[in-house]
Amino acid sequence: MIDRLFLLKLLQLLKESGAETGSTKLQKLVFLAERNAISERIECFHYTYVRAKHGPYSVALERDRTMLVVQGYVELVPQPTGPGEFVQLSSSGEETLRMFDSFFERNKIQVRLLEDVVGEFGNKSLRELLDYVYGLPSRLRGQTGKKISELQMRTPILIPYRTRFEKEIEVTDEELATLRVVMDPETEEFWVRDVKGRKVILYRVSGDNTIGVTVPSLPGCFTYGETEEEALRNAEEAIELYLMTVEG
Repeated sequence: MIDRLFLLKLLQLLKESGAETGSTKLQKLVFLAERNAISERIECFHYTYVRAKHGPYSVALERDRTMLVVQGYVELVPQPTGPGEFVQLSSSGEETLRMFDSFFERNKIQVRLLEDVVGEFGNKSLRELLDYVYGLPSRLRGQTGKKISELQMRTPILIPYRTRFEKEIEVTDEELATLRVVMDPETEEFWVRDVKGRKVILYRVSGDNTIGVTVPSLPGCFTYGETEEEALRNAEEAIELYLMTVEG
């Protein structure tokens, strides 16, 4: 879920810089950001990359990109000068990112890594980017002295879980509870309301007509209703009962 959040942030930075990117270029930009983060022992993305036809490739990243498109946070725009599509942040993706302003403020180092990659490589052509990435030295054990272009197909290039990070991602339980709703592919829509001074998230999931409610600041506090009015009334009661239990 956090990988998808950082992916949205990267797309936001690309959009703000005026840079355009397709799926292949996006793979390389994330690879460079993650590679730089691992070099500095900073936790950021968690994608495993292998050598593919067009350089480093992550199946998990492609899955996340597709999921964000399905959820409407990312949109595909036909390239005006040829085949293929640009990947760009949607207005819904912008709104979702605003819910996590405090998260990105707390994780400035990771944002700085994304900004550096966008600043250096965002406006490069795909060909320029591929040439640069292919020429990078491989760093995994047993690959010393080889460039990425010299590795066999499907050879692992980047394995983040082998790194002991000195700077880890800082995320609160409330942010994780929010992410579980907004990044769940089963969530068809969600909206935020205030109940008894607390942020609550109302949402609908695929195939269910009821409205679910979760209170991110109170772990495990959730309810539902047939209508928004009923869901909000139930949320108020759930918050009161939760606090009574905790305090009493």
